[in-house]
Amino acid sequence: MTNSEIVLESKNIRCTIDPTHGGRVSSLIAFGRELLITRNSETNLQKWGSYPMAPYAGRVRNGKFNFESKSYQLEINMAPHAIHGTVLDRSFMVTELAATSVTMKIDLGTRFAFSGEVTQIITVENDAVNFELVLSTSDQKMPGQVGWHPWFARPCRIDVDFEKMYVRDSVGIPTGQTVVPPRPPYDDCFTGSRRPPRIIFDESITVAIESDCTHWVVYDETPHAICVEPQSGPPDGFNLEQFIVEPTKPLKKFMRLLISK
Repeated sequence: MTNSEIVLESKNIRCTIDPTHGGRVSSLIAFGRELLITRNSETNLQKWGSYPMAPYAGRVRNGKFNFESKSYQLEINMAPHAIHGTVLDRSFMVTELAATSVTMKIDLGTRFAFSGEVTQIITVENDAVNFELVLSTSDQKMPGQVGWHPWFARPCRIDVDFEKMYVRDSVGIPTGQTVVPPRPPYDDCFTGSRRPPRIIFDESITVAIESDCTHWVVYDETPHAICVEPQSGPPDGFNLEQFIVEPTKPLKKFMRLLISK
């Protein structure tokens, strides 16, 4: 199937997907307004659109982790750490395409020591965009984590309510300790979402982010964008809270962007 850009549409939404550049949403126009940072304004693959993160999400401290009594070293792509997985800068293969949905797959590549595959399904229905990620392995077992990294374009503001925030150390990595969240700005990981986080654009368009992910990274320290990232575990999760993927136990998560005006 084609790996050129794909457009999924409903009455009020136009969702453009770029399989070649990490299977990301490269543009999301709702009610006539672009909601994402597009490649036209940012060429760094980590900093535009909305892309899936796998087999880890966020930073891994110094790119190092232990699994089954063995040490592993990930590629350092945000010195001195590894960040956002091994699929955001590679091409997904489109395996199914319909008028309002697309299914894409990719292996984990040579930069990860375990064999695995990521399947992503994106569907547009009415005023919502649905995302599903499945991380699977053909190895006996491996550590795994998934998430999404949307870059929402300002002017917009966040409306969030979390129970806990992870404490970061001097190099910005969570320590495992949690505190009651202070007021923004944030570049932090949270748990215990009391309601779906919302992004409000121009005080007229609202995106509510629903997910079964347990952790959320919020970044609003830049003047041009806000990131709200549902993740199945915290940054440095391979060291703090490992999830084990097995052939009969894939890691499966969803994100839903519910858009209203």
